[in-house]
Amino acid sequence: MSYSEQLLDAIEKHDFSQNNILLKKALDSDSSELLAALAENLTDMGFSDMAKDVYRSLIAKNPEEDLFKVYLAEILLNDGQDDDALSLLYSIDENSDSYLEILLVQADYYQSLGLFETAQAKLQEAHELAPKEDAIIFGLAELAYSTGKNELALHYYQDLATRQKHFGEINLRERIFASLAKLGRYEEASEIIKQYGQDFIDIDTRYEAGLVLLSTKDYKKAIEYLTGVLEQASDYVNAYPLLAQAYEANGDNEKALETAQTGLTYNEYDETLYALIGRVAANCAKYDLAVDMLKKGLSFAPDNMDLRVQLSNLYLYLKKDEENLQLFREVDEENLEPQARWNIAVSLYRLEKYQESRKEFLLAYPNLQNNADFLKDMIRLFNIDGERVALKDLLQKYLELIPDDEEMLDLYDELV
Repeated sequence: MSYSEQLLDAIEKHDFSQNNILLKKALDSDSSELLAALAENLTDMGFSDMAKDVYRSLIAKNPEEDLFKVYLAEILLNDGQDDDALSLLYSIDENSDSYLEILLVQADYYQSLGLFETAQAKLQEAHELAPKEDAIIFGLAELAYSTGKNELALHYYQDLATRQKHFGEINLRERIFASLAKLGRYEEASEIIKQYGQDFIDIDTRYEAGLVLLSTKDYKKAIEYLTGVLEQASDYVNAYPLLAQAYEANGDNEKALETAQTGLTYNEYDETLYALIGRVAANCAKYDLAVDMLKKGLSFAPDNMDLRVQLSNLYLYLKKDEENLQLFREVDEENLEPQARWNIAVSLYRLEKYQESRKEFLLAYPNLQNNADFLKDMIRLFNIDGERVALKDLLQKYLELIPDDEEMLDLYDELV
């Protein structure tokens, strides 16, 4: 048994008493082939200091064998000895047989530092040297994917997929699908789901599949994928709003409510879920639930104007004008959006506070002057006020949008 083998045998038996002695004897007596195997095994077993000693000995004995320098540099990088590692790598000539391996080590190193452009340049140089090497193509694909260069990533993944389904543990079809989804090419992404979705294992990819299917209005399939995500991980909180939306779009309001309410048990601050419950509950005539959930959502997110306007719309529908006005009393004037001002104006009109209503209508007008419903509400107020010139202008604008409204045509005829 060689000294290298004796050393490895002792380590496997957790006998470390003779490590230094056996290592020295191995370095003095064993062949380079045995030492190379020893260094590789020591590295795999986590004995990096001894592995470095072996590689240094191999480099001294075989100065022309640059691959040993590459292996030593990798260990040095892993041990945080970056300067020594880089000096070693950059000392190797570009004409070396090991230059390709050097480029790959450098690419990994620069990527780990977040220097993605430098890493890509190293990989691209390696690709030019070995254009058919799939490991390099995959490295380029993964780097592009992780840095948001999805078009480039897609190109590389599609190339790889012509030769294999997986690269290591990575499902290439999943990556192609995800790249298409990130590019907003949902129709193409949905085709990938139909063909290969049954092979998707990664939970994030299955979630993305649900999102894409929802976007392409394949609600039943979206429900299938998103339900699967939650069966796999019930605390995957981002899936609840999408699944609830899919149920709602598919006409199953009860399941939509149930899903959204379950989602709130995992994340009670999810504003999207409060909005969804408010909308679906109102559609089901569960007005108390809708009001309660929208108010609760606002208690967590008082600056969410969408929630506030949604509750305001509901108050208007329920003819709760005082509650509607109260909803905006503590909101800064500058933060009131046009829809909010319109809603305030309508409540003030109903409460016969015409001058205040007029003010809100006028403030909302620049943004909503092409909204026929808004103009109709404003016309009713100005008709009461008797402002004939302004009323005529509003009617003309309204009739340009809705020319066959008999009520407004009659009112206009009365003015001319």
